[in-house]
Amino acid sequence: MARTGYLLALCITGLGLLATSAGAQGSAQGTITLRATVTTTCAVTLSTGNATLDLNAGSASIPVATVEERCNAANGYTVSLTSKNGGALSSGSATIAYTMQYGDNSSSNGTLSTARDVTGSGRQTVLSVSVPAGAQRQAGQYEDTVTIAIAAK
Repeated sequence: MARTGYLLALCITGLGLLATSAGAQGSAQGTITLRATVTTTCAVTLSTGNATLDLNAGSASIPVATVEERCNAANGYTVSLTSKNGGALSSGSATIAYTMQYGDNSSSNGTLSTARDVTGSGRQTVLSVSVPAGAQRQAGQYEDTVTIAIAAK
C-alpha cells in the first residue's frame, strides 16, 4: 500500500516537471470545440371565446380566437389559416360566405398565410370574422372549421 502511494507521488512530480520544462522553452496551448444543437420548435395555442355571429343583421370583425404563435426557426416562420368550406359557413347545402381577419391580413376565400420573423417569444394575434347582412337566410345550424398551422421557413 505504501509502495502504490510512492509511485503515484512520483508520477505527479514527473508531470509537474514536464509542464515546467515545456513552459521554460516557450508556450503551448490546446483547443477544444464545443458543439450543441437547438431544435426548431413551432407551436400555436388557441384561446376561444363565446363569439356570436348575427347572420341576419351581419357581424363586423367579431373576435373568435386569440392565437399565440411560438417558433424559434432561424429564418422565421409562416402561419397559415385554411377554411374547410372555402370561407363559408354551411348548413346542408346552404352557405354563407364570410371574411376572416388575422392581425392585419384578411381573406374572403378561406385561405390566409402570413410570414413572421423570429421573435424569441410568443406572439399573440386575434382571429376575427365578418359576415355580411342577409335578410332571407335559410334556417339551420351553420358551421365551418378553420385550421391554423405554423411552420418554419
